[in-house]
Amino acid sequence: MNDNFTTQPTQDSAHPFAQQLTRHGLPHSAWSFLRSNGVGELVEKLEIVFTEFTVDRITATMPVAGNTQVYGILHGGASAALAETLGSMAAALHGAGTTQPVGVDLNITHHKAGRTGLVTAVCTPVHLGRRSTSHEIVISNEDGARIATARITNMMLPVEN
Repeated sequence: MNDNFTTQPTQDSAHPFAQQLTRHGLPHSAWSFLRSNGVGELVEKLEIVFTEFTVDRITATMPVAGNTQVYGILHGGASAALAETLGSMAAALHGAGTTQPVGVDLNITHHKAGRTGLVTAVCTPVHLGRRSTSHEIVISNEDGARIATARITNMMLPVEN
């Protein structure tokens, strides 16, 4: 981590999204760049919970229930939203408050249906540059079988003060 991210908890009551960030598993070190919008409404709706949060690896879980399509399996759009969420958070963490990521490309291949339980997404960097980042996100079921693979590229825009 660099100096733009505090490793010490801020006063919880002072952060407008303290309860939301805690509920979704985000460490205090990430709270500073989530002050304006929290995790966003889609993360709430999809019930995404972060379980690991570092520049080199972000992991999160999401329930299949409530995120299904008409045939009762995990909706591909929910998988894509999970992947984009992790990739964008990873890019923001890399930017360390000096840049803001904007997604310019997302692709996802669905290998197998997600049917029940939780899916786990693991996001790792492919490229971490000053102007762009690329991340791979692997989504697996509870048995560890890969159900989807995604790649996201973010353009890193300077933060305007």
